[in-house]
Amino acid sequence: MPLSRRSLDLDFYGRLSFGVGSVEGLGGLVAACGGRRAFIVTDPGVSGAGVTDLVRQKIPSGTESAVFEGVTPNPTADDVEGGTSALRDFGIGQTVVVAVGGGSAMDAAKAISLLATNGGPARGLADPSREPSPGLPIVAVPTTAGTAAETNGFGVITDTVLGRKFYIGHESVKPRRCVLDPALTLGLPPGITAATGVDAMSHALEALMSRNANPVADGLALNAIRMISGWLPTAVARGEDLEARSQMLFASNLAGQAFATGTGLGLCHAIAHPLGARLGVPHGVAIAGVLPAVMRFNVPESAAKLSLAASSLGVLENSVSAEANAGAAIGAVEDLIVRVMGGAVLAGVAATGETAGTIVRD
Repeated sequence: MPLSRRSLDLDFYGRLSFGVGSVEGLGGLVAACGGRRAFIVTDPGVSGAGVTDLVRQKIPSGTESAVFEGVTPNPTADDVEGGTSALRDFGIGQTVVVAVGGGSAMDAAKAISLLATNGGPARGLADPSREPSPGLPIVAVPTTAGTAAETNGFGVITDTVLGRKFYIGHESVKPRRCVLDPALTLGLPPGITAATGVDAMSHALEALMSRNANPVADGLALNAIRMISGWLPTAVARGEDLEARSQMLFASNLAGQAFATGTGLGLCHAIAHPLGARLGVPHGVAIAGVLPAVMRFNVPESAAKLSLAASSLGVLENSVSAEANAGAAIGAVEDLIVRVMGGAVLAGVAATGETAGTIVRD
């Protein structure tokens, strides 16, 4: 759509603190959100790696805190309701929810924050006719570079009964403060680093190709594509490389800001969510399996945008057509996925749970 026919009302999320050691200021951020109590939402993997304890130590001794670590991959309505029950037992007065982990923890934290002040089953918050009361304030501490859940007020939750995913969200649960500390991502295993990195790439590409694209999103997305293509292989191969981790964490955030400007996401995520809900395929693995095919499908409408992506990916040829450069961009993304995740993913996400499990284990 021509820019002359668009109306934009951009509202970026709250304060961002980036840098190695930035988690040291967590206590002040909780206080700035009006919190005298901190309820940490995380998952067993993050706790097992010692990150939850580290984060909890940064909360001042005068601030009461509690931890809920019952978040599973592809968080479920049961996870949300269990976390909400624990939060209510802890008390919601002057409480800030601190989301620590990847997208699953942050999505669950948003839903828990909102359900705690509204009541009812988690699925009820997805009712578009319902205007929920504001949730508790959230401070986000991402430990992966991919989901960018810290940039928006929505969480993706799995309904295990219906076998589908649904969104829970509200402006009030967009994180008010975000801590991007690259040191917290150093322990991330190569497979998760790769999968979350490809997810970040998909966020940038889908924002760029969106029918609701805008100049702000384009700029953020193209820079994120450049950073991810250049640094993801290093982050996967040498997880202790602090520069690679820093570049990826910031790139993921930029990609999230791109789609948070109103572009939304697209077909890639529309396919990946059912694969996660029905087959349990990790989100980043599902994304990697379908991203190149979605890019090809979009070429008739998105050749010019994918040509811009080719420039960020370092494969642009000025003497060829936009369609040819779009093809080069798709090839570069395929090569990146193979390099960081292996060829099995590009064989396609499986049509059966058994094969899907094989891909996950690889």
